[in-house]
Amino acid sequence: MTISGDQSAPLIVVVGATGLQGGSVINSLAASALPYRMRGLTRNATKPGAKALADRGIKVVSCNFSPENKVGVEDAFRGATYIFIVTNFWEHLDQEREATEGKLMVDIAKKVGVQLLIISSEPNATKASEGKITRLYHFDSKASIADHARDIGVPFVEVQAAGYMNNFTTFTRPHPVGDGSYVLEGAWSSDSKMPLIDTKHDFGLFVELAIESDEFNKGDGKVVSAYGEWLSIEEQVKILSSVTGKKVTYVKITEEQSRAHLAQAGMPPHVIDDMSDMFKFHEFVWERTFTFNNRDNLRRQPRTFKEYCENEDWGQVLI
Repeated sequence: MTISGDQSAPLIVVVGATGLQGGSVINSLAASALPYRMRGLTRNATKPGAKALADRGIKVVSCNFSPENKVGVEDAFRGATYIFIVTNFWEHLDQEREATEGKLMVDIAKKVGVQLLIISSEPNATKASEGKITRLYHFDSKASIADHARDIGVPFVEVQAAGYMNNFTTFTRPHPVGDGSYVLEGAWSSDSKMPLIDTKHDFGLFVELAIESDEFNKGDGKVVSAYGEWLSIEEQVKILSSVTGKKVTYVKITEEQSRAHLAQAGMPPHVIDDMSDMFKFHEFVWERTFTFNNRDNLRRQPRTFKEYCENEDWGQVLI
């Protein structure tokens, strides 16, 4: 199905249209059997990624989500049947800003009368851990946005992304040790399993499900868990080694060593706290908070980690 120009087709507004999640949403809905008009929001509509979307028939609008731009956000959201929102803590490293911008989008979505708001969210780590993990800021801030939607009565559904497989080329990329092999270091147990997703390729499938499945599109705040596979880090590096032909091993380090490495990389103290608590959440909490939705109704199945590795370009990672 191509992107529709028919004014009778439902309009979806996609925040972060040039990002991993937003781009995946656009690609998935463009492949749906149902027609959609699309409006993509990005901070800079003149960038190449935005122009590429416009060439596909998507109306691209520059928009920021600061409280001073309420009128601009309302204009960008007006007329939408569906609105997908995502916030990016890593853009500014500010928990309060993330929550403020997300809640503003929720408020405006209600004001324009959206039929269904799709919120990219995460579990509240503080609540899920019964107060043991309190500094996973980029989870708790996202959870507060969904809580706000529930409080004000806007029809919404949460889509909670698993850990990004794509981080293997950036944040969690293995580093060479000088003998042709690679090491990935972390402060969590090698056999602790976590959910994973090829975000660029598959996240949009779960937003498509949230919109098109009667199980989730009632606006009653259900959670769709977006994941492709559940694996330990030991299993991940074995698969990566097998696919690439490079020896990659995982080495568990202490929390103190991990914090020191993050500091050396220039991370501010509150982000080091956040990352340290994220590793604990992966190891001790995520499995009992993750919702294993029935995925039979997905248009296609998401990639396994092996399939992700087979389709990723490792040329600039495992050099």
